[in-house]
Amino acid sequence: MTPSTPAQAAPAPGPDRARGAHAASTAGQRDALAKRLRGHVAALEGVRHPIAAPERHRGARDYAATELAALGLDVALLPFSFRGRTYHNVVGVLAGRDARRPRLLVGAHFDSTADTPGADDNASGVAALLECARLVTTHPPQCGGVEFVAFDLEELQTVTGRYRVGSQALASAKRARREPLAGALILEMVGYRDPTPGAQTVPPFLGIDVPTTGDFLAAVGDGRSRTLLDGFVAGARAATPDLPLVAYSTRWRGWLLPLTRLSDNASFWDAGYASLMLTDTAFLRNPHYHRTSDTAATLDYEFMAMVTEATAGGVGRLADAP
Repeated sequence: MTPSTPAQAAPAPGPDRARGAHAASTAGQRDALAKRLRGHVAALEGVRHPIAAPERHRGARDYAATELAALGLDVALLPFSFRGRTYHNVVGVLAGRDARRPRLLVGAHFDSTADTPGADDNASGVAALLECARLVTTHPPQCGGVEFVAFDLEELQTVTGRYRVGSQALASAKRARREPLAGALILEMVGYRDPTPGAQTVPPFLGIDVPTTGDFLAAVGDGRSRTLLDGFVAGARAATPDLPLVAYSTRWRGWLLPLTRLSDNASFWDAGYASLMLTDTAFLRNPHYHRTSDTAATLDYEFMAMVTEATAGGVGRLADAP
């Protein structure tokens, strides 16, 4: 994650077992999921920066591609250029039942800053992306399909403030082709939990009640994303009723609340697509943000497993919506 009139709170639908909602997991299934997530984070942890650690940076890209291909997805490395060099977003496609309908996208960035091992930011997001894909492949979607995307160059790249480079390239290319998109769900730092009262910083003037305990997942959309947000919340709560979830809708593509624009979701907002950021709220909760202490040992893998289950539930609900 790289560093309005009052935002509007999305409605909070109750548990919903409608078509597309995934059933809650058993304790054994969640434990196994947490173990797999821990393994992904261990494989990815370490500086993943194109200049400071180019081999590990490429290794993270290739790890995401290999893991998605192992699930049977159609995987491609989509090139884009930045400052005279070629980089790649990793895209794994799960085909849907109706190619006439738009695809849904689930994304997370795999790069880190030059001086952090980036366990929460954003090895946690990539790990959740990979395991969400594993869960979703058991239920072929009714829509045109689901794209699982590992984005490159989300972090700050220039002193003038250029970031979100990979997602901007992909979202802009889709818009240039007038390609429809059912929405983009962006996993941005999803592994840190602190249930201590006061651990969660709450920005002023949000217009909604937010817990001061850092144990919830935030789902953040803009005005164009209300239907996407409502569908995600319904599916996530049905799949993982024990995960606290705060739904939040901002305006003006987040420009009046810049905290909502600090990840790849804003690239899709700017391209005219509905998008959500799914996050543990980064530096509003995690004291290790962009520090050398952002290690795998600081993460809560049970929490990350619940986030992954919730994301898969949201994807199932949205992908199977009429």
